[in-house]
Amino acid sequence: MKLSTYLFKPIDNIPIVLWRIVFGSVLFFETWGAIAVGWVKQVYIDPPLFTFNFIGFEFLQPLPPYGMYAWFGLLGIFSLGVIFGYRYRLSILLLTIGWLGVYLMHKTSYNNHHYLMTLLCMMMCVVPAHKAVSLDAKSGRTSPLSVCYNLYLQLFVWLFLIVFFYAAIAKIYPDWLAGTPLTQWLSYKKDSAIGFLYQSDFQALLMSWGGIVFDLLVIPALLWKPTRKYAFWISVYFHVMNSITFQIGTFPYLMIGACVLFYPADKLRKWFKIKHKHSTELPLPTPIFAKFALSLFIVFYAVQFLLPLRHYAIPGNVFWTEEGHRLSWRMMLRSKTGSAVFHITKPDGTKLIRDAKADMTYKQYRTMVTHPDMVWQYCQFLKEQYTDSCHIKAYVDVSLNFRKPQPLIDPNYNMAKAEWHFFKQEEWIRKGPTWEDK
Repeated sequence: MKLSTYLFKPIDNIPIVLWRIVFGSVLFFETWGAIAVGWVKQVYIDPPLFTFNFIGFEFLQPLPPYGMYAWFGLLGIFSLGVIFGYRYRLSILLLTIGWLGVYLMHKTSYNNHHYLMTLLCMMMCVVPAHKAVSLDAKSGRTSPLSVCYNLYLQLFVWLFLIVFFYAAIAKIYPDWLAGTPLTQWLSYKKDSAIGFLYQSDFQALLMSWGGIVFDLLVIPALLWKPTRKYAFWISVYFHVMNSITFQIGTFPYLMIGACVLFYPADKLRKWFKIKHKHSTELPLPTPIFAKFALSLFIVFYAVQFLLPLRHYAIPGNVFWTEEGHRLSWRMMLRSKTGSAVFHITKPDGTKLIRDAKADMTYKQYRTMVTHPDMVWQYCQFLKEQYTDSCHIKAYVDVSLNFRKPQPLIDPNYNMAKAEWHFFKQEEWIRKGPTWEDK
């Protein structure tokens, strides 16, 4: 079957409709929950001088305190519009723009589920998920339908395949296979309410290998009818335990909810008691639309497939240099801690030591010292303070997966002259430890 024929065949749209409700609900709790638990304050309001933006987006700066609360509050309202399908196109467009803004505005608390939500928001902008079980369909603002092109379902299925495939591949490295990161992380949980689950060191090894197997097989297992039921319940257990153990926000529940995309429409209609009420006549796509949509589909997934591979083109250990780490589904892979001291020589020869802890929150400092790009950004800030002619030396020591700390930055390099390249190794980043180092 040709790809175009497969993608443009009509299918029941109820998986997409239910996914709209799931996705909107998760974003509602993500945005309003960020206000309630103090995350907005910690990330956007508490920093005394600046936030660490994605490089190239320095123009995106946090609003005054009540402005950021209002921003996240509005995102929650737009999420309600998505849930109920009320002026869906406008709601999801505004939600996407607003979420993209807060995502690019900071990377101190970077995590992959925020990146995933950004991509999903963009995809939801083109999906007709409001054609049924929505206020738009009920009011006549859109033509009600019970069908859609298979393309809209496959958008999400292919993305989740890529996400979990790369999450599994990234875990295949010596420290993870030996259970090193999880052994340490779980040791901090032994005195918690569920600490009895983590008393054995073997548990960390089991979870390490189990994580690889789960990530590699869960999406194929959800796609295959004989294993779908088992994959669903294993997925529920896996994600709930991850949520309880590591408190990783809404991502586990997003992925449990995403299971509606893998079940047959007739079963979903039966379980949720949703009848066919609307037209099932779906016109063939125009040749121009079909060609454009197919090209966009192929380009988007080519980028998604290649982007996580870019670190192989950059010399050095990505666990150490972080070059190619983001946007690559490298989730909860390693533990890094560090410290930093910055020596500055002003143009008149005056020497001083800058205490980075006084310029940022503890969370910013802890993240900055383990990420070379953020060290570079801080040095750019210092250069603005002391003019381009100053000389900056960064003494940054980092421990990777509980090894002895080693220098991350060349202490002899003038960081006031350093440059940042997106697809090239930076000469001022020191070679890190080998996996044999202890």
